[in-house]
Amino acid sequence: MEILNKLPEHRYVEVDDFLAFLGVHEDEKRLAAFKKGLSGLSRGGVVVEAGAGLGELSSVILDVIRPRKLYLIEENAIACDVLMERFSEYSNVEVVCSFIEDWEPQEEIDLLVQEFYGPLLYDESLEALNRLKFKPGAIFPNRGFLKYQVIPLESLDEPTVNKRIWEKFGGVLVSDIFWYFEDYKPEGVVLEWYNGKLRHYNVEIDPLKGDVLVFAVEVWHDENKLCDPILCPNWPFVFTPVMGKSFEFDFVYDEGFTEVVFKWY
Repeated sequence: MEILNKLPEHRYVEVDDFLAFLGVHEDEKRLAAFKKGLSGLSRGGVVVEAGAGLGELSSVILDVIRPRKLYLIEENAIACDVLMERFSEYSNVEVVCSFIEDWEPQEEIDLLVQEFYGPLLYDESLEALNRLKFKPGAIFPNRGFLKYQVIPLESLDEPTVNKRIWEKFGGVLVSDIFWYFEDYKPEGVVLEWYNGKLRHYNVEIDPLKGDVLVFAVEVWHDENKLCDPILCPNWPFVFTPVMGKSFEFDFVYDEGFTEVVFKWY
C-alpha cells in the first residue's frame, strides 16, 4: 500500500503510518499467540496497551485479562479515532492520543502490554519503554531475541537475485527480499532484550557456510516463546550479504523511533 497523490507533509505521515496497521490487522497467528500468552497472567487490575493501533489486541486483552480499567495509548490520530469509535460503549476503556513515553497516568498500572518489537528487535520503539513516566507492575511480553543463521544464496533457488546482484546489497539490511524463505534454523543469538535491558552477544560467523546472513526476531515472555517470523509473519526475516566474520548493531533513539546502525568487521 502506498499513497499516490501529493499531500501536506503532516497528513502524508499520518496516513502513511496508519496504513501500517492494516497489514498487522490480518495477522491472526500473532493474535492467537498473544492470546495464549496473556491467558497465563493475572486477571483484572489496571492495564495499559502501548501502541493500540486498530484495537485488535485490545479486544483480546478485554476478553482474556478482563481489566477493571484499560488505557489504550496510540499516537496516530486516525488510529485514535478508530479506537474511540470501536470501544465507545466500553465504560472501562479510555483512549489516549499520545506517545507512551509522554503519558503520565493518575493511578498505578498493573500491566503494560506492548508490541514494540521491530524486525531487528530493538529497531522500532522498545527504547521508549525505558522512558516511561510510570512503572508498571509487569510488562507483557517482557523478552525478545534477535537470532541469526547463514545460508548459501543457491539454497534459495532465486532466479532473479543472482550472486552478482546480491553483492550490490553489501552493508544493507533488507526485509522480505526472499519472501518465501521458510527454512528457519537459527544458529545463535545476536541481541536479547529482557525486562528493559538490551544485551549484545559477540558473534563470529563462518563465511564458508554461505553468502546470505539471515536475521529473525523471536518474541518471548519469560521462558515462553510467542512468535518468530514463521509463527507470526508480522515480523519479517531480514537479509544481508555476508561481508566479514563479525558485525555490530547500534541503535539511536529519536522521538519515538529508533534508527539502526549496522557495521561489518
